[in-house]
Amino acid sequence: MARESHEALAQVLDEQIAAATRLAEGLRVERAALSGRTIEALHTATRDKEQLFARFEELEQERRMLCATLGAGTERSSMEAVLRAQPRVAREGLQARWQRLMELAARCRDANETNGMIAQNRQRQLLQLLGLMRSAAHGGATYGRTGVAAIAGDSSRAIATA
Repeated sequence: MARESHEALAQVLDEQIAAATRLAEGLRVERAALSGRTIEALHTATRDKEQLFARFEELEQERRMLCATLGAGTERSSMEAVLRAQPRVAREGLQARWQRLMELAARCRDANETNGMIAQNRQRQLLQLLGLMRSAAHGGATYGRTGVAAIAGDSSRAIATA
């Protein structure tokens, strides 16, 4: 691979590492906002995360196109092919960058999945709360042994035996 291509690939990987690092921080901020009480903080964190992710994706497309111009294709395996074709010294530097990027990408994926689960749990809680508020408006609710609300009058058991 020509020296210019090696430098271009190293630069794109460095930019992706920086973008993934910012994305990981954005996901951390989003997680904190999910646990917070203000919708504005969550809105801001989510918007910022989406912008950071878009930048990461732009760089990923640039990296794939660079691999394609080097004749390796655009699939994930293309990067390994590019790395194998390098002289040892160049390969080591690129390999270290690629490994760091893969670690950061996995960390971001895991953080994003965790945030998604937290968001789903919060949504479920809000829907349950809304359900309780609706049922309370129609005669009140009591709670069974499992903590699940039951509309007053729906249970055949007395409250003292619940």
